[in-house]
Amino acid sequence: MKRRFLMMAIFGISVGVVCQASLVEGKQEWPIPGQTDSSEHESKVLLEKESLYHYIRVLEEDGTRRLQFRRSGNDYEESVINIRQPLKFEMYYYSLMLAGFAHKPDPKRILFIGLGGGTISMAIHHYFPKVQIDNVELDPDVVEVAMKYFGFKEDDNMKVYVRDGRVQVRRLLRKKIKYDIIFVDTFRGGYIPYHLTTKEFMEGLRAILTSDGIVVSNLRPGFESYHYHRRTFNTVFRNQYSYGSGSNVIVIVDAREKPLPQKDLLAAARRLQKEKQFTTDIPAIIEEGVMQNDYVRKGPILTDDYAPTDVLRSIRRE
Repeated sequence: MKRRFLMMAIFGISVGVVCQASLVEGKQEWPIPGQTDSSEHESKVLLEKESLYHYIRVLEEDGTRRLQFRRSGNDYEESVINIRQPLKFEMYYYSLMLAGFAHKPDPKRILFIGLGGGTISMAIHHYFPKVQIDNVELDPDVVEVAMKYFGFKEDDNMKVYVRDGRVQVRRLLRKKIKYDIIFVDTFRGGYIPYHLTTKEFMEGLRAILTSDGIVVSNLRPGFESYHYHRRTFNTVFRNQYSYGSGSNVIVIVDAREKPLPQKDLLAAARRLQKEKQFTTDIPAIIEEGVMQNDYVRKGPILTDDYAPTDVLRSIRRE
């Protein structure tokens, strides 16, 4: 009897420790609806449909759920979520985007242009529950998919607006609403729509930023379009920082008088890492960051009158 009691006590302590660790690491991650009974390695198509703007596919495989846009016969990953651990990012650039909080660690208001599955938006809402987060998505079917398959949901501090990103920026400008952080992730089947790449669009973003606000943009290096995009940023924003390499580079820009020293960014990242217990190592990302030097500075920029992004996306250039 004593042995049984001892074993039950040990089991209870073990369960308590595991549960507490789970809450610390995952902090009650949001539920992902409609989990299937497919085997771990089986790939299952949950949705295929053609919307006004995309050919949409949702797949489930290896414990993840994937949102894809098909274009010209190719399927492009737009969002991926770990079904059981949504805060365990399956796309590395999600982690890179969190580097923005080292630049602006105390935001009050955040704007996302481009929703996808809403994975990164929901993660930030999880870590910063009191911050107002507004999302803009052109395609109503994408919003529906995010809610039905990726667990995205609205509440008092999480809103989504179904309209073109540039139209929304103009509305915000008229209403004099400003943001501390603007995330721009508007890839549409491998390319960014031209009107969301131009100097005029970036001037609109700057106009709705607070004085020390930042824009965090997802770009793909290795093509001429990357260098055009970076040069265009340089005409509107004083400072640029880049994080990552390979298929995605996160570019952070601001209009501060002077760039933030890396030691200050690293101190902010370490403080936030301890406070928020991010599941990704933000200080390590900051340590590897590069300021301004990873693009060709001389050359044309993108404007409303000249933005051949489809062509530039096909021309390779490191």
